[in-house]
Amino acid sequence: MEDNKDSKSKSSNPEDEAVNFHGLKDKRGQECHESLEADAPSKDESLEVDAPCQDRAFETDVSLEEGYDDYDESDACELEPAAEAGMSFLEHLEDFRWTVARSAIAFVVGLVIVSIFIQDIAAFLKIPIIYAYGSVELVDQNLITYRPMGVISVFIQIALLSGFTLSMPFVLYFLANFVAPGLTEREQKVLRPSCLAAFILFLVGVAFAFFVVLPLTLGFSVRLNQYFGFELLWAASDYYSMVVWSSLFTGAFFEFPLIIVVLIYLQVLTVVQLKAIRKGVFVALMVFAALMSPGGDFISLPLTTGFMYGLYELAIWVGSYIERRKQHEALRSWEE
Repeated sequence: MEDNKDSKSKSSNPEDEAVNFHGLKDKRGQECHESLEADAPSKDESLEVDAPCQDRAFETDVSLEEGYDDYDESDACELEPAAEAGMSFLEHLEDFRWTVARSAIAFVVGLVIVSIFIQDIAAFLKIPIIYAYGSVELVDQNLITYRPMGVISVFIQIALLSGFTLSMPFVLYFLANFVAPGLTEREQKVLRPSCLAAFILFLVGVAFAFFVVLPLTLGFSVRLNQYFGFELLWAASDYYSMVVWSSLFTGAFFEFPLIIVVLIYLQVLTVVQLKAIRKGVFVALMVFAALMSPGGDFISLPLTTGFMYGLYELAIWVGSYIERRKQHEALRSWEE
C-alpha cells in the first residue's frame, strides 16, 4: 500500500515528470548524435566535400533548430511581389472612373471648340442639300424652321456630331490605356493599331454617308417632288437630325471589318467560316442599308449595300493574309 502511494505521489509530481521528459529527450538526442557520428565520413572523405555542400548542410541545421522560421519568412517575401502586382476591384473601379472622366473632358473640350465655329460647321453640313437643289439660294428658301425652339435642336445635333468626332481619338486612346494591362502580349500588339484603324474607318464611314449617300438620297427626293409639281420644304431640325444620325450610324457600322480582322488575328474566327456565311451577310447588309438610308431609294440602297459588302470581302482578304503569314511563321519556327 505504501509503495503504491509513493508511486502515485511520484507520478503526480509535475516537476519530476518534466525532469524525466528532459532526461528522455537528452538521451534520445545523444543516441541520434552517436548514430550520426557513426554514419559520418572519415576525415579524408570530409575534405572532399565542397564548400557549397557544407553551407547547405549548415543552413539545413539552422532551419531545423529554429523550427522552420526562415522558411516561412522566405515564403512571405516571395508572395509579396505577386500580391503587389495585382490590382484590387476598387483600384480597377477607380482607374475606370478616371478613364470616363478624361473621356468626358475630351468631349466637353470638343463641344467648346465646335461652339466657337458653329456657324461655319452648320454651313458645311448643308453640302448634301445644296447638291440636291443645285443652288444655295434655293436651299435658303426651302430650309426653314417652323418651331421657336427648333434652333436649339439644330445646335445640339451639330455639337453632338462635331464634338464626338473631335474627341473620338482621345477617347480611344484612354480606353486603350485602361484595357491594355489586362491583355496578353499578342493582344496588346493589335490594340493601338486597332484604335487608329477604328478612327480612320469611322471617318471613312461619315464621309461616305455625307458625300455619297445623303446627296444621292436628297437629290432623288427633290427631283421626284419637282416631277409631281410639289414644293418641298425642309425643317432645319429634321434635316440636321438626318445628316447627324445617318453619318454617325454609317461611321459606326464601318467598324465591322476591323472587328472581323481582329477576331481572325486572335484566332477566334477563321476565313473558312466567313466564306461560308457570305449569303447571310449580304442579306443582313441589305436590310441594314435599307434601315440606314434616309429615303430608301433604289440608288443609295444598292450603293450602300455594295460598298459594305466590299468591306466584308476586304476583311476576308486581310484575314487570309494574316492566316498565311502565321502559317509561314509556324513552319519556319518548326524547321529551326
